Amino acid sequence: MKNFNKLVKTIAVSTLGLGIATGSISQAQAVSLVPTQEGEIETTNLGCLDDNQCIDTTQQEFGYTVESLEYDENFDLSRLFVDDRTTKNTYGIGIDSITFGDEDGGTNPEFGKFWLRPAAFQDGEAVEGGNLEVGRFEFDFLGKTANEVRLAFFDVEDSDITGIIEQVNGNSTNTDDFLLEGREDGNIQTLVLKDVKSFVVQLGNVHSSKFNTGDGVNLKVSVPESQTSIGLSVLGVAGMLTLKRRKTASQKLKSK
Repeated sequence: MKNFNKLVKTIAVSTLGLGIATGSISQAQAVSLVPTQEGEIETTNLGCLDDNQCIDTTQQEFGYTVESLEYDENFDLSRLFVDDRTTKNTYGIGIDSITFGDEDGGTNPEFGKFWLRPAAFQDGEAVEGGNLEVGRFEFDFLGKTANEVRLAFFDVEDSDITGIIEQVNGNSTNTDDFLLEGREDGNIQTLVLKDVKSFVVQLGNVHSSKFNTGDGVNLKVSVPESQTSIGLSVLGVAGMLTLKRRKTASQKLKSK
């Protein structure tokens, strides 16, 4: 089994700008925003290759949209999938088809884990049959603000390409500060964003200096349940508790 080394960085997002700090952050209580079923994420501008395998993320308990963005003028917009290496899946028909097996040419997370997996396209065809995990995407929380969002990147081997790029909450960032270093095969690096409504993320590199086929990267997105704002609690529990506390406080005041 591979040794999945982890690195965590924290990005604080505020009206004054962005900052980075390194530190250890517990994954306990984290609620994954990656659907627990395989399929294609229904992006707002591409839809899905197969309507029967399409995942509408706005219907998640913590709903959001994903838009595929241009990252290279020589490549088409990428598609985004939920994938678990345990099973083999095929999406689409003919030249547009994509097949994910249990072994990729270079990007192979642990079995039994769901990851967001981009697929690069060029001239209308999936590059390497869908096995080049490269793309740029904007995630939008539909007007909500998440106190904290964790982005886990799997297998970043090229430096200064993968990471938060262009915009967080619609504001431009100093891109160089928020791109990850290339590390050994199978590494996991995590960026933690604070107070987030939307973000743009770049995954992988089609012009890799290390690999002829490019550097593929997978992604996980999660929200620590204990740190989400009350109005955004994924299960709505925080809001219920707050209401109960207010009622209790009101009853105490009346009894005085």
